[in-house]
This record gives sequence, structure tokens and C-alpha cells, in this order.
Amino acid sequence: MVSQENTSNGSTRPSWDEYFMMAAKLAATRATCLQRRVGTVIVKNKRIIATGFNGSPPGLPHCTDEGCLILPDRGTACQRVLHSEHNAVLQDSKNLEGATLYTSFFPCLNCMKIIISAKIKEVVYEKEHEEKDEYEKAKRGFAEQGKVVLRKIPEVDIVGILSTFFSKEK
Repeated sequence: MVSQENTSNGSTRPSWDEYFMMAAKLAATRATCLQRRVGTVIVKNKRIIATGFNGSPPGLPHCTDEGCLILPDRGTACQRVLHSEHNAVLQDSKNLEGATLYTSFFPCLNCMKIIISAKIKEVVYEKEHEEKDEYEKAKRGFAEQGKVVLRKIPEVDIVGILSTFFSKEK
């Protein structure tokens, strides 16, 4: 569903949430993990200040080159990559206080700790992982204790928004 805003000249444009989530999804196209392609944008004062995607640390092989690194004692998650949230925070960790993080998937526990440490105030996401109950409680508990607002939004249809926008340009 497209919830576009009307502008003063009668045209429409994506809401801020849609705009920033589209940017996060665009960042996800650079992800190199074969299990899940996730992108993140960090926003402050309605400006994107950092982006990230799931990928290996610089100079190390990517999942697209050597496959995902699964360690059975650590579950089924790929251990080769840094998550998109972590990569975005690494770009400018000193200047993120009060920012909002947009990502298509609810952050994992380790990313939630990084988000709290960076003093990010809000996480906006579309989907949640199906996790064990204790793990989910821990993530939400950390966010609550760290005073991070969690806000789930409806899935943003990039193609629908872009086709609506460009079809009016004819």
C-alpha cells in the first residue's frame, strides 16, 4: 500500500518512512550474503547519514565467492558477514545520538546492542524473524532498557511507488 503525501502543487511523493525504507532496500542490493540481503540507513534530521548492507569485512571473501559460513554450534545464521546495522553504525558511530535506523528486518540481539551503544533513538523495520521466544524477549528487553523506540511499518513496495511516480512523468 502506497501512502504518499500530497505536495503543494498537487503531485504525490513517498512518505518519509517509505523514502528511507526504499533507501535501505536499495542498500540491500549490495549485500553479499546468500541467506538474507538486508540494508540499513541511519537518518538524522531527515537526512541519510550512513548506510550499510550485509557483507564480509573488507578484504575477506564474500558468501557470493565462497558460500555462507555456517558453524553448527552457532545455529543456522551465516557467520561470515557483518550485519547491515553494524556496517552502517561503523561509518559514523560518534554522531548517531538521537538518529533513526531504518532496516527491513528487526535487528538481531548483537545489532541491538550496537544500536543502543550508538545512542540511536528509534528503529523502524518491516519484518520480524521467527526466533525462539527467549531471544525475542531479550532483543525487545534490551531495546526497552536502552530507551530505543521500535516501530514496525507495513512493507514498502518500491516498484509500486516508483511505477506510480514515473507513470505520471509521461
